[in-house]
Amino acid sequence: MRHHLLLPLLALLCAGPAIASEDAATPGKARETCIDSRRINGWTSENDRSIIVTLGAKQRYRMELSPSASVFNVDSQPDLAFIPRSDGSLCAGWGHVGVEGQRIPILSITRLPDPPPKAAASAPPEK
Repeated sequence: MRHHLLLPLLALLCAGPAIASEDAATPGKARETCIDSRRINGWTSENDRSIIVTLGAKQRYRMELSPSASVFNVDSQPDLAFIPRSDGSLCAGWGHVGVEGQRIPILSITRLPDPPPKAAASAPPEK
C-alpha cells in the first residue's frame, strides 16, 4: 500500500520545480512587484489611472490604479497618500493610494527600466 502513495508524491516533487522554472523564464512577461512605501521620494502622473513613483535616486515603478481613480482626477492632485499593508509594502491588491480621503486600490506595480546615465558636461569630447 505504501508504494501507491510514494509514486504520486515523487512525481509531484519532480514536476513542481520544472513548472515553476518555466513560468519564471517566460520572456516578455511583465514582472509584478511590491515596493517599500517608506522609500518613495516622489511621484508623477501619466494619466488619471497611472502614476510613476520614484524610489531612491533612479528606481522607477508604474502603478496602475483602479478605474475609480479617474473620478478623483489623480493627475491633478497636489498630494497623494500611499497606504501600504502592515509591513510597509505596496503591492497589487494589497495597497492603496489615498486621494481626498478615499482609498483607490492599486491594480499593478511594474518596474521601469533605469534611465540612461547622463554624460558629464565638463568631459572633453573624444577624438
